[in-house]
Amino acid sequence: MANGPARALARAEELLRAHYGYPGLRPAQRRVITSVLAGRDTLAVLPTGGGKSLCFQLPALVDGGLTVVVSPLIALMQDQVAALRSRGIGAELLSSVLSREEDGRVLERVRAGAVPLLYLAPERAPRLAAQLGGSNLRIARLAVDEAHCISEWGHDFRPSYRLLARFRTALGRPPVVALTGSATPEVRQDIIESLELVEPAVHLGSFDRPNLRFEVRLLRRREERLALVREELRRRPGLAIVYCPTRRLADGVARALRFAGVRAEAYHAQLSKPRRRAVLERFTGGSLDAVAATSAFGMGIDVPEVRLVLHWGIPPTPEAYYQEAGRAGRDGQPARCLLLHHRDDGALHRRQLDVTFPAPRLLEALWSGALPLTRVAPEIAAS
Repeated sequence: MANGPARALARAEELLRAHYGYPGLRPAQRRVITSVLAGRDTLAVLPTGGGKSLCFQLPALVDGGLTVVVSPLIALMQDQVAALRSRGIGAELLSSVLSREEDGRVLERVRAGAVPLLYLAPERAPRLAAQLGGSNLRIARLAVDEAHCISEWGHDFRPSYRLLARFRTALGRPPVVALTGSATPEVRQDIIESLELVEPAVHLGSFDRPNLRFEVRLLRRREERLALVREELRRRPGLAIVYCPTRRLADGVARALRFAGVRAEAYHAQLSKPRRRAVLERFTGGSLDAVAATSAFGMGIDVPEVRLVLHWGIPPTPEAYYQEAGRAGRDGQPARCLLLHHRDDGALHRRQLDVTFPAPRLLEALWSGALPLTRVAPEIAAS
């Protein structure tokens, strides 16, 4: 390694110790940060808990300029900005929750070069490009966090993800670092093409988590599931996440666990933002033993002490399962990932697909009112 890159990487390690308190970078982080500091377009697929955010946060502190971070969820960005500020790093967020005056103050600091890291959602990107047009601000890089959303969401309800290459061009085509916890070869290629990455360095971290024990249990009767969940939570100390395929089921499981004496709450997208925040704070603060959650309890949720992740049925994809199961044992201590399934679980996924991508006759039935949408999920006893 040449002296310049070696000094930059050593500086990144110094900043890691000074601001984050970690003794050193992991090997995968070191490889990614090396290519980012070299100015290469970079795609990094690192496992959940692998420290992806450091791969763009540390370079932003090493080489100055502005790193623009595109991320999918406001709550996720708020948490990251708050954590950076607590470490003495002047990060900012542009989002719909800001007033016009607050938005203006953030932009003023950005134009003055006082902000190393600026977070925003993809929908905010075109407006930022127009607001920074003509300024002398140096854009060091564009970071796309949770980059699998480009492929997973960009084709459907978040089309702004598919326009990020235009945003990059409007910023002067700075280097891009795209990061995600899981991506198939097809998704990786979609990310590369959508962002127009040029000869990117692609880093695939090891997905081996030796502290996690994985177990899949086939149930003969559906009614066994709740009893097994209660038993697991009673036997094993520490925090637990019970992933449920539907919001209705998450509510029911949480109620049943509370009735059995487990301090549990539901977490899903139908709850208000204040309610979700309160549940998360109770979970991290130790006043809850478990959350019964849908996949909404996912990106941006960083609770290191989870000892058990239990799945009430089969997740829709292996990637989804790995993302969710990977929330166990992020502190490196032993943890368990248990999947309970019944042979009828596939019927639920088929019903959900029929609602999401209805066939012509089903669509006609929905429009006519002959098939109500309320019967999407079974009750606990029949799930």
